Amino acid sequence: MADRPRESPAVDTPEAARRHARTYAATVLVGLLAATAATVGLARPWITATATQAGLPQIKTSVTGVEVASLGGALGVVALASFGAVIATRGWVRRALGAVIVCSSAVIVYSTLRPPSGTDQVEAGLAALGWGGGPYDMTTRPWRWLTLAAALLCLAAGVAVIARGHRWVAMGSRYDAPASRRDGAGVEGRVDGGDLTHADVWREIDHGRDPTQTS
Repeated sequence: MADRPRESPAVDTPEAARRHARTYAATVLVGLLAATAATVGLARPWITATATQAGLPQIKTSVTGVEVASLGGALGVVALASFGAVIATRGWVRRALGAVIVCSSAVIVYSTLRPPSGTDQVEAGLAALGWGGGPYDMTTRPWRWLTLAAALLCLAAGVAVIARGHRWVAMGSRYDAPASRRDGAGVEGRVDGGDLTHADVWREIDHGRDPTQTS
C-alpha cells in the first residue's frame, strides 16, 4: 500500500506575516510601557494621611504602593524584564514568559484592588513626625489607579504573548546557520562556481549563508 504524501506545514502569506509583525511590535511596545508605568506607580504614594492636633502644626505623611504591597512591587520588575526577554526568545520559551507576565500582572491587579489597609505604615509615618495618637484622615492617591490600569494592560499583553508569541519572528533569526533554517534559503540563490566578488561575499554573509560552500 503506497504511503500517503506528507502534508507540508502551513506557510504564512506575506499579508499574514505583516499582520503578525504588527501584532508583535504593538504587543511588546504596549507591554513594556505598561510594565514601566506599573513599576513607577507602585513606587509612588498610594495613601496620604493628615493628622491635626490642637496647638500643633498639621502632620502629613504618605505610603507608597511598594510599602503597602511589597510583592506587587517586585512583580512589576519581573513583568518588565519578561517583556524585554520576549524579544530575544521564541517558541515555547516565549510563551512561558507570557505566562510569567500574566501571573505577575494578575497579582499586581489583586494587590491594587484589595491592598492591605496600610494603617500600620501610616501610623508609623505619622508617629515619626511627632504624632501622639488621635484621629487622622486618609486619602487614596491616583497613582493606585494608574497602577491598576497599567497592570491590566500588562495582563492583556501577556495573554497575547501566550496566544501568538510562537508565530512571531525572533531577534537574529536571519543570521542562523544555514543548516538550522527550514526554508531552504541556504541553498537558494547560492553563487555557483567562479570567483566571488567582495559584494557577493558580503551578500552571502548578510543572508546567513557560507560563501565558501558552492554546491
